[in-house]
Amino acid sequence: MNKKVLAVTAALLVGASASMFADNIGPGLGRVLLSGKSGKLWEFVGTTLNGICGNGMFAITFGTSGYEEGAEIALADTNRFIAANMDNLANDIAAGDGEYLEVLSDMLKVSDKAAFKSSLQANFSNIYSSSDVSAQEVSAKIYALVG
Repeated sequence: MNKKVLAVTAALLVGASASMFADNIGPGLGRVLLSGKSGKLWEFVGTTLNGICGNGMFAITFGTSGYEEGAEIALADTNRFIAANMDNLANDIAAGDGEYLEVLSDMLKVSDKAAFKSSLQANFSNIYSSSDVSAQEVSAKIYALVG
């Protein structure tokens, strides 16, 4: 009985550890089989499947099953940065410079910062298309310009 409880607990902990990734499933079989699904139930099933199969670590080590070096975590951090700094970022983009725009260009690892800032400034009205534009919309439009 105790071994079964321990095994189930271990599987759930390993599965839950995969939720540190931006898509909440993490790399592994769960991500591959459940791609396109959304909702907490599918996330739970995917992370549990990854934990039971133990393939999350394999995916990270060998770059399989949807793992890309640093991409997901960096993207999640960038999305949070944009969401938390919408007004300040809007001011910097409108001006074509500023500390929030500088941090964003660093987060996105932009090589030509001057061109990046100029492109965002030229597309300001498209990026911030209304006063109630969402952070997700702003992020998507910025990522589209970055390429």
